[in-house]
Order: sequence, then C-alpha cells, then structure tokens
Amino acid sequence: MKQKKQSGTVARFAKQLLIGGTIGGVLGGVVGFTVATFNIDKNGLPFSQESVIVTLTLVLRVVYLLALLLSILCIYQVLKDYKLYQNMDDDDSEELYRAMNRKHSYATVFNGVATSVAMVSLVLSFKVTFATDKAELFFPIFDFVFVMAGSVFQTYILKVYSRIRDIKMPLVPTLKELKANVMQMDEAELEANYKMSFDIVMNLNGAILPAIYLILFFWSFITQKVEVTGILVAAVIHLYIMVMQFKMTKAYYK
Repeated sequence: MKQKKQSGTVARFAKQLLIGGTIGGVLGGVVGFTVATFNIDKNGLPFSQESVIVTLTLVLRVVYLLALLLSILCIYQVLKDYKLYQNMDDDDSEELYRAMNRKHSYATVFNGVATSVAMVSLVLSFKVTFATDKAELFFPIFDFVFVMAGSVFQTYILKVYSRIRDIKMPLVPTLKELKANVMQMDEAELEANYKMSFDIVMNLNGAILPAIYLILFFWSFITQKVEVTGILVAAVIHLYIMVMQFKMTKAYYK
C-alpha cells in the first residue's frame, strides 16, 4: 500500500514536471520565434514604451470609472434596502439583511478595484525629466483626484457598514480595529473569510507568484533588461507569505 502511494506521488510529480516543461517549451518557442522574426535582439521592440503606457492608462481609466460607478450603484441599493429593512419584522428581514451585506461587500470590492487601478494609472502617468538647464514634471491630476475620491468614498462605505451592522466603526479604522470587527462576525462569515484567506495565500504561493517570475524572466529575455523592481516586489511578497506561515506554525504548535 505504501509502495503504491509512493508510486502515485512520483507519477504526480512527473506529470507536473511534464506540464511545466511543456508550458515552458511553448512559451520559449513563441519568444524565440518573435525575437527571430522581428529581430528584437538587434532592433528592439516594434513598439515604444511611451505608446504602451498611453494605451494602458487609457484602459485603466475606463476600468476605474466603471468600477466606481458600480460601487456607487451597489451602495445606492444598500441604502434603499436598508429603509425597507427597518420597517420589516425580524422573521422576514433575514434574507434582506443578507442581500444588504452582499451588495455592501460588492461595493467595497468595486471601490477597492477603482482606487487600486487609479493608483496604478497615476504611477504610470507620473513623469519627471531632467535636463541641463531645466526639469519638467508631468502630474496626472485626474488620476490623483480619482484616488482621493475613492478614498473618501471608502470612508462613506464604512459609515454605511456601521449603520447596517449597528456597530461603532471609525471612519478611518486601524488594522487592529478592522481585525476586531472581523472577529465579531458570526461563525459562517468567519469560516467564509478564513477559507477565502487560505485560498488567496495558496493561489499566490502556488500559482500567481511563480507565474509572475516566469513572465518577468521572459520579459527580461526579450528586452535584454533585468526587471529588478518587479522581481524584488514578487520576492518580498513571497517571503512575507513564508514568514507569516512560520509565525502560524510557531504559534499553533507550541
């Protein structure tokens, strides 16, 4: 039985190696074909970095505008449902209460997406150039205003959360206060949050971060430039996960 289990483990490991080798071979072939076809090693990329940034920021602005509108729509529906909830009996209000919390959670997610994407657009658009006799600064006001608007709207979302949950939540809570609020959730909500956190960590550690390393490797190969910043950011996130897992092991297995 033990030998059969070991052979199954070896077969699974070999299968993973085969899949990884196949994916790497396909990506390597595509990269090699692209480099050879367009003479990227001699002529560089067929498009400029400036054109990529302009196109990307345009897409990002459309995304964060749509995300903010969806967040506002969800909060509007929450407030509308809350008025009905106050006039309902306890026996009939459970389903509406769950719907309010679901829509509020969607509003939080959409606003978080909007603010994060706006921040990325801000960083990509921000530019400082120095010359011998002058310096030029390009600051994307629209993106900055949107980041501030998203932050302000987040405080309003927290205010609505305090109202529907009937709790006292500061408009600008600390991490400790947020953790304390999470621990006040019922058992089903806590279990859902724990499962989501576990899935996030496992996907980051097992799929997303390795994929980022692979993408950075091929990008460095194509451009002949080492993406130090991207590699360091991915490595710091990876090490942070490992450190937190070490702390969990130390705390649990005392």
